[in-house]
Amino acid sequence: MKRLVFIILSLFVVSFAKAQIAIDTLSTEALNNLLIEQVERLAEDGDEDADYEDLLENYIFLCENPVNLNSEETMRLVELHLISVFQYEELQKYRRFYGNFMFLDELEMVEGFDEQTVAIIRPVVCIEKDQSKDKITLNKMARYGKHQLVGRYEQVLERQQGYAPIDDSTLLAKPNSRYLGSPQKLQFKYTYNYRNKIRAGFTLEKDAGEMFFTDKVSDTIRALLGKQYQRGFDFVGFHLYAKDLGIVKAAVLGDYQLAFGQGLTLWSGMSFGKAGAGSSVMKQGRGITPKGSASEYAFMRGAAVTLGAGAFSGTIFYSNRLVDANISVTDTLESEAEFVSSLQETGYHRTIGELQDRHAIRQQIVGGHLAFAIAHFEVGYTAHHTWLSVPLELKPSHYNQFYFQGQRLSNQGVDFKYVKGKYAVFGEMAMSFNHGTKTPEPVEGPTQAQTAFRPFDGLRAQGPAYAGLIGLTVKPAGYLNFTIMYRDYGKAYQNLYSNAFGEGSRNQGQRGIYLGVEAAPAPYWNILAYADQFQFTWLTSQVNAPSRGHDYYLRVSHSFNRRTQAYLQFRSKTKMKNSTDAFVFSHYPIFYTKNAVRFNINYQLGWDIHCANKAEYAHYRNDDGSNEHGYFLCQDIAYKPENKPYSLTFRYAIFDAKDYNARIYAYENDVLYSFSVPALYGKGMRVYLLGKVKLFNALTLYARIGRTIYSNRDDVGSGLTLIEGNHKTDVKAEIIWKL
Repeated sequence: MKRLVFIILSLFVVSFAKAQIAIDTLSTEALNNLLIEQVERLAEDGDEDADYEDLLENYIFLCENPVNLNSEETMRLVELHLISVFQYEELQKYRRFYGNFMFLDELEMVEGFDEQTVAIIRPVVCIEKDQSKDKITLNKMARYGKHQLVGRYEQVLERQQGYAPIDDSTLLAKPNSRYLGSPQKLQFKYTYNYRNKIRAGFTLEKDAGEMFFTDKVSDTIRALLGKQYQRGFDFVGFHLYAKDLGIVKAAVLGDYQLAFGQGLTLWSGMSFGKAGAGSSVMKQGRGITPKGSASEYAFMRGAAVTLGAGAFSGTIFYSNRLVDANISVTDTLESEAEFVSSLQETGYHRTIGELQDRHAIRQQIVGGHLAFAIAHFEVGYTAHHTWLSVPLELKPSHYNQFYFQGQRLSNQGVDFKYVKGKYAVFGEMAMSFNHGTKTPEPVEGPTQAQTAFRPFDGLRAQGPAYAGLIGLTVKPAGYLNFTIMYRDYGKAYQNLYSNAFGEGSRNQGQRGIYLGVEAAPAPYWNILAYADQFQFTWLTSQVNAPSRGHDYYLRVSHSFNRRTQAYLQFRSKTKMKNSTDAFVFSHYPIFYTKNAVRFNINYQLGWDIHCANKAEYAHYRNDDGSNEHGYFLCQDIAYKPENKPYSLTFRYAIFDAKDYNARIYAYENDVLYSFSVPALYGKGMRVYLLGKVKLFNALTLYARIGRTIYSNRDDVGSGLTLIEGNHKTDVKAEIIWKL
């Protein structure tokens, strides 16, 4: 009773000091700003494999299905980098000492939870009775389950070169010179959720340029495509997921993702990389999670289950799906042999060539994960084996001699984590074993590297290769965190589902040391900085020699009040590439550096008008003498009246970056369950208008129209995306029906 009286009195004082500010609205803005920063950093890192849609869906799912603070689900906040592992420990300590939470505002009494952290997590947490052990019945599932239907339409209004008229004879002569389908992108999604314990859904998608139910393909082209000729939705996915069913901790059938340890042995789907860098780069594996996005890259399709009792848990999984690949056939003295010259990961099937690569080979993966966790210590062992139905044999080149080739690949690794008090130690050691790899041929020069390809003539086994990382995070004071991490990924280490911390998306042929710090030197001030020194121990696609570089980052943020926040950010990245100077040997590596400075401020005018201003300057230079500059300025205005079923968001931006190297990534507000992070270069302006209206409780409509106008060019894009004219208009519409 004394505790209850103390809490009520404290909350009364806190509420009075806040002067009845609309906390929920401000918290939603804080979470949205965090998402924007993470996505922009992922784009800046050039991680083409980053599953932005998966990241966005995780945030939206949490907003619609908040985590119960009085349950073990709070670990999900760590997985999405919403709170640190130290804050998670303090949260559990508070519950052990005081009992379950009674009010959300109690979070401000937990050590390490500052005002900004509370504002960010408020939209995704709730307080209710722990229902993890409640019995599930069909009656409860039918009565309390939530249904949602989402339909989306996207299109570029101007005609692109890929949709221009063409006759059959010309198309047959140049089969990849036109898209075969319509310019609309369509997506339809259904999801069901019962108290986060039972989830199900399916996703249908057709990309722009892909054939749908009607097309103008002639009989000749249909015959050329053969079994690859297919209309309708190009991607079809589904999932059925359950968790907390006694000894069954999680189980899934259909499409899913797996994430264990630090991502070095097995981590499919979304990973933050340096977007989550700062006070700690330690990952928290999510285990089995259902996949509801339409991303066609690096996911599992099959079944998986996690069983657990006490300190032990185990996961087994099997995946069997068709993947895109470029298949080649070579004649031998005895017969013809098929092999794969490359795996395709874009998910596009718009041209004859792309359709011929669609679902060309079968990929099977089987494996498991064992974990033991007590108190502050956790250790896990992961192993999986991959089969390809057709051997993979790359065209020999300088840089890819240690890439995976063959049909079978085994991976295994051990990860650990120890968190107690002010220290967190984590790491992972992984090994790969290629059961069939072509012997790398010596390549003496660039001409020979391009012509040294020989027909497939058999594979041989290759010995094991290793990779590892280890890190330490120290929190000497409540306002200060330090992290140091060392990584060493062997040049022969091969893994198709590795997503650990590193420079670039390939955890191979790389070593480096990372230092990060986060500090709050004064109330409402926060400093985040890191330095990453790295070197590539083998050649890369851009450097014909081992190379090195560094990445420096500094961000200073300040909250003037609950309605005004600003930050100043500086980033400098230096790497190496082959010189293109005619007076220098073309394959001599040189340094290049890109520096970027950004200022961002978010503020409110009254309670209904939300504004944001962003200014960014980028400078790119290299040792060849190239010196490029770029800048970006924008004004965002959002009208979000309280207790009204509608809102409007407007952006006006100008940019000037003559060279692609000085490009600037700018996150744009979009329809729900979608994202937009265009790379702006050239000279011009970008405007868009986004509207939302809730027709009634179950139905919501979104619509967006945007236009980019260039002042220094007469056409936009290149190749099949070329538009004659200096502007490009894009439209999106989305309808969401909830039951």
